[in-house]
Amino acid sequence: MIDFRTLCQDLRAALALRYAPVGVTLYKETDPLPSNLPFTEGQFKSYCQALVLAGEGRRLLLGKGQMGCKLGTAVLGFEKGRELEEFLDDGVLEKFGVGLYGSEEASAATIRKAIYLEPGLTRAIFIAPLSAFKEDPQAVVFTVNSEQAMWLLYAVNYEKGGRMELPQSGGALGGCSDITVLPLLHKVPNITFLGLGCRLKTGLDPCHLMLGLPVSMLAATHRHLMAMAKPIAMLQKSHEAR
Repeated sequence: MIDFRTLCQDLRAALALRYAPVGVTLYKETDPLPSNLPFTEGQFKSYCQALVLAGEGRRLLLGKGQMGCKLGTAVLGFEKGRELEEFLDDGVLEKFGVGLYGSEEASAATIRKAIYLEPGLTRAIFIAPLSAFKEDPQAVVFTVNSEQAMWLLYAVNYEKGGRMELPQSGGALGGCSDITVLPLLHKVPNITFLGLGCRLKTGLDPCHLMLGLPVSMLAATHRHLMAMAKPIAMLQKSHEAR
């Protein structure tokens, strides 16, 4: 069993992370919810915002109606099929209306071609600092700057090497589809540069992005980062010398 508290401390120290690594677990209608953990009170702007708040230390158990971004709840499986189709029509027009895409067709393709969990099966989601987990989460999300993302990708690719495929959703659905659902379903790492809505709702610094891992890759990523202490220190020393 992974000692998530120690692992989280190691990762934050090695990379000087501002935000703690965050674990994510989704619950279906038939799954028991965490004991002694009531639903978090209040409304949130989006799933992406919840990731950032968890990186700052919050433990959040949220239902469908608490996350203001319906694109996110659709991707994460909270919305039923018919409701999802009705929403996507409105969502396409909204995205087109703000000028993110040159046509409704381009906007529709961005939304419809993202990776979604099966509609209507999710009833709750637990989002918390990795150190709060005693059992494995389903995915792990890092909010990082570009250099920290570089080290995490080195760690992920430490043994295999070679080219890494990091698919993108085209400027939308970054936190939900790219770095949560994709790692969860396909067991691969990924990065998102986030999208306009993600950045408006999280208030992240312009230099920050997010990286997601399936939990099955976490222990090796931690081990490889520890093995790279020398090159990490080398780069840090060069920064300090400037």
